[in-house]
Formats: sequence, structure tokens, C-alpha cells
Amino acid sequence: MEWLAHKLDTFLAAVVIAAMAIAACQSQAFIIQYLSRQSAQLAAAKAELTGIETGLRYQLMSDTVRKEIETGARTRAEALQASYDSVAGGNLFAQPLLLARGGDPTLMDTTWRNFVPALPMTPGSIAFTVVGMVIGFVIYEVVKFPFALLIREPKRRKFRKRG
Repeated sequence: MEWLAHKLDTFLAAVVIAAMAIAACQSQAFIIQYLSRQSAQLAAAKAELTGIETGLRYQLMSDTVRKEIETGARTRAEALQASYDSVAGGNLFAQPLLLARGGDPTLMDTTWRNFVPALPMTPGSIAFTVVGMVIGFVIYEVVKFPFALLIREPKRRKFRKRG
């Protein structure tokens, strides 16, 4: 029975560690896909701003209307650039936190709905996988500890013979 319990413990530990490693690796894949989508939105916003600044259609508008449209387009492009730079330029391990704090909720939702699991082999994803494995191991051991205390055999006191 002890052999089976040990094997079950090993199997469950491997499952939890693998699940956390996969989840951590996929967080890198999600960030890469999010940044790709945000980069496309940023390019479109910059192209729109350039079109407003140089396009003949906008030159024919009154200065007040054109400046108002140009200000709105510039604000959008600058906001997208700042958001992109904060996540893309952030520390590898800070990127998930930066994305959660400053990411565009609509874009994150769209990225999540269209998320394609991947196995990126970048140094960052490998580091996240290793960190995920360590976190999985710690979680498993913390959750297992109370159960191990309940099912362990009580220690028997050894008495010395007097004699």
C-alpha cells in the first residue's frame, strides 16, 4: 500500500508541476499574441494620423475641425504607443503584471477569444516554464502537507531497557 501511495504522490506532483509549467509558458505566448495585435492597431493609428496630417480630404476641412480630428487621432496613437512600450519594454517577469495593469481590456478579450496555444522557444518562455515548474512544485507541496500530516503514522517512542 505504501508503494501505491508513493507512486500516486509522484504522479500527482508531476501533473501539477506540468500544468503550472504549461500555464506559465502559455502566458508568454499570450503576451506575444497581444503585442502583435496591439502593434497592428498602433500601425493603423499612425497611418490614420499621417493621413489626417497630409491627406487632401482633411486639408479641405476648416482648421478647427481638422485640428479636432487630428488631436483625437494623435491622442489615440500616443496612448497605443505608450501602452505597447510599457509592456514590450518591461522586464520579462514584470510583463504579465504590466499587461494586467495597463493593457487594453477590449484587446485582451479579443486576444483571449482568438488565442492559439503555442510553444514559444524564446529564452523568456523557457524561463517562465521553469518558474512555472517551481511554483507548481511549491503549490503541490503546500496543498499536500495537511493531508500528509493526517495520514502519517504516529511515531512510536522507543524505550530503553534498564537492566
